[in-house]
Amino acid sequence: MSEKRGLLDQTLKNDYNTAGVLEVFQNDKWYRVTTKDFRSFNGPRRITEPTRVEHGNPWVDLKTYEYYGPVFKWGTNTVVDFSDTGSIEKSEAWNKARKISEDRG
Repeated sequence: MSEKRGLLDQTLKNDYNTAGVLEVFQNDKWYRVTTKDFRSFNGPRRITEPTRVEHGNPWVDLKTYEYYGPVFKWGTNTVVDFSDTGSIEKSEAWNKARKISEDRG
């Protein structure tokens, strides 16, 4: 078995449905993003999720709503003020992740 790698040292706070479709608004379009990017995006965010869960039935109604929760620095639980910059709030964890990604080629 292989060893787990990466940023595994803390549990990130998510006070929303992480199974929903997470989107951020940038350049006049909505983009689907990961949970880490969603919670760190300093701009309009929205979630689309089913109104109910029914075993064996994928054809249920969906609801979409804007999310107005806290904005965190990427990969941390440090809250930053909402300033509607339309970008991800970067952190040291962001820099480490980028370095690991670049080293892999």
